[in-house]
Amino acid sequence: MVKRVRELTTLEVKHLRFGTHNVGGVPGLYLKKTPHQSMFFLRYTDLTGRHDFSLGSFPFTTLAQARRKAQETRALIKNGQSPIELRKREKQERLKALQEEQQNRALLTFKIVAEEWIADRVKHNYWAKNPRGEKTTRGVLQKHVYPTLGDISIEEISPEMVRDCLAPIWQDLTATAKKAKSYMHKVFQWAIATHKRQNREDPTSFDGAFGVLIEPLQNNLKPTTNHAACAVEEIPQLFAEMHAYGSMSAMACMFAILTASRSQAVRLAKWDEIDFKNRIWTIPVEHDKVKSPNRDRTIFLSSSALRLLERVPRFNDSPFIFPSRQGSHFSDVAFTMFLRGLHAKRLTQDGIGWVDSRQTDSKGNPSIITLHGTARASFRTWAKDDTLGNNKRFNQEAVELCLLHAKNDVYNGAYDRAPLAKERRKIMEAWGKYCSSLL
Repeated sequence: MVKRVRELTTLEVKHLRFGTHNVGGVPGLYLKKTPHQSMFFLRYTDLTGRHDFSLGSFPFTTLAQARRKAQETRALIKNGQSPIELRKREKQERLKALQEEQQNRALLTFKIVAEEWIADRVKHNYWAKNPRGEKTTRGVLQKHVYPTLGDISIEEISPEMVRDCLAPIWQDLTATAKKAKSYMHKVFQWAIATHKRQNREDPTSFDGAFGVLIEPLQNNLKPTTNHAACAVEEIPQLFAEMHAYGSMSAMACMFAILTASRSQAVRLAKWDEIDFKNRIWTIPVEHDKVKSPNRDRTIFLSSSALRLLERVPRFNDSPFIFPSRQGSHFSDVAFTMFLRGLHAKRLTQDGIGWVDSRQTDSKGNPSIITLHGTARASFRTWAKDDTLGNNKRFNQEAVELCLLHAKNDVYNGAYDRAPLAKERRKIMEAWGKYCSSLL
């Protein structure tokens, strides 16, 4: 029979000398105290012999906790169970679970996690005001990231791998490379937050190793080029040639120029966005480049723009002002193809075509004009042209508002909210007359 001893107090246990001491409370409960640690254990005997079963170190395991554990262990022994074998099995199960977790995590490739991240954003309507957001994001990842990192475990991706993935496009396609890097950054942050990546280092951070590794590529970035635009003095001739075509894509390009608008807003424009009575076009937030909810998206329509809209046929099966032949909206390359055709025709006539002499392509030749450059840069240049006197004729702040640019002040327009509607109408009317002057 196990000899019962006096139950020691916590204070008494704390001041015990080095050695092995029976602390009482439960038969066989001991504390082994050494210069390095103090360990509770339960000494018991079964058919296989005498055993010392550890219960935890003191003071991390309190005396009360040790006694409770000892009582529970005694109950197991009384029921014919071996606490040592139980602990071995528990350890094996934990090890097996850990191995399975590691295997599952190894199966979590960057592509799988990235697609889960995209799905999470779709689920929470992240791109509700940007219909092309999901497609654009996935497109960048599919083209520039998945081929290199898509099949690698999210856990194993390092800053060196990210550098190797982006290096081929970092200097020549800098904007695209930085966009890909931004998406990758968000994927890793999401993976860390959702515990899909245990390594808490973000391998895309400029403040970490990636910033050091990518720095040598920063010095030779390809210079940023502007969108090729039609010279201001040639706008009336360009407009007249577009007018002669009379196609839906031609009228869409003409409308973009008359309203100094971005291609996307024009391609997706619907009839219910036009207020003919008040001569305005209100661009929906989902069709705008900037998604700020309280942003002014009002375009004042000139007489020329309204006459153009009156020429455009309406189709009952399509809500779009400028529908494609299939009844949907034009793709983002449709206008580019139209302008290239316009350029090719003129090239056969004068050997020059519709080009921007100040911009050159990869071969050093003058760039073919773009709709964005012509509709917006040419308008902005015209509105400030001192040979035409427009620099003094128009309020330049109102010109920026015609382009739907935010007010350029330290408070971002928080206090100055004047829409300058009268001045903007005057500017757009004058621009319309200038564009249509050869019709």
